[in-house]
Amino acid sequence: MRKIFFSAIVLFILAHSSIAQMDLPASGNNPRATVTEEVGITSITVKYSRPDVNKREGKIWGDGNLVTWGFTSTNLNTNKNTQPWRAGANENTIITFEHDVKVEGKNIKAGIYGLHMALWPDSAIVIFSSQSGSWGSFYYDPQFDALRVTVKPVKQDKSVEWLKYEFIEHREKYCVIAMQWENLSVPFKVDVDVDNIVLAKLREEVTSQKGFNAFNMLAAAQYMINRNINLEEALGWSQRAALTKTFATLNNLSNNYAKLSRLPQADSTMNEALIFATPNQYMAAGRSQITAKRSDRALEIFNANEKKNGNVYAVNAGFMSYYSAKGDFAKALEYASKALAQAPNEATKTAINGNIVKLKEGKDIN
Repeated sequence: MRKIFFSAIVLFILAHSSIAQMDLPASGNNPRATVTEEVGITSITVKYSRPDVNKREGKIWGDGNLVTWGFTSTNLNTNKNTQPWRAGANENTIITFEHDVKVEGKNIKAGIYGLHMALWPDSAIVIFSSQSGSWGSFYYDPQFDALRVTVKPVKQDKSVEWLKYEFIEHREKYCVIAMQWENLSVPFKVDVDVDNIVLAKLREEVTSQKGFNAFNMLAAAQYMINRNINLEEALGWSQRAALTKTFATLNNLSNNYAKLSRLPQADSTMNEALIFATPNQYMAAGRSQITAKRSDRALEIFNANEKKNGNVYAVNAGFMSYYSAKGDFAKALEYASKALAQAPNEATKTAINGNIVKLKEGKDIN
């Protein structure tokens, strides 16, 4: 009975050996690597293994070399010329998109994909396969293609010894990922619908416990106000934030009203915000009105700052901006001189001196 029990245990362990494997180095001296970046709040990850050139310069790319041009006939499913390159070493190179994105202008769903490439001297097909658990590209099957895009390989001046994936360009709403090895780089662009993805996440979060925090609501509203999107929806969030009365929450609500061209509400809310304002916040509020081409409203705020706080840097710097906007550069210079003497640090002094130069040249500093 004991032998039967022991045999059953052995069979169980052998059957499940893939679940609990030994932690060993990657085979073939091809170290594993992972690179991740976020575009907006969308995480993009490439997981791969890194072969090295290993004194094979000039013998990596092309027919008769390590990576043959196009597709090869070593596909274990078909024995036809259908196998691309694994775009790395060992098991599948894997790319993960947290949200739906576009690759080279084509839609692809959020998910995990096997990444393959078929290369030629002047073009490359980058393949995203819904099969991501295979070893290399030996079992690649085109019926599982989620997306194919064609890109242009780029010759590199400096050889890359160990294959790598790198985010070679990053902007607010897209990135460019490149596979780089030896003297070749294969870049592809990934576009992310950042605003709609963030908005969907914010809508989820404002109904959660996070939505009971005024400054979380403030941050959510500011995101949309700064991008000039969904302003009516943002207004509801701004109003919720302003239930906790601070300069920041009320100033944001005022800005939201202004974006919606509701100036009476914007002004009355700003007046309430100024109750909590520091001298510098008065100055910033006034300058925002100059930017909005409302210099008379700016003067009201600067006068209120002077009445409340007296002869201080933020008051004089505010008047400097106002008179410059009105074209009275002589008056602006008077206040610039006062502000310079009261500047709190060297960086501010440098900025004021720069403004003085412009004012003497008859140039508006705003």
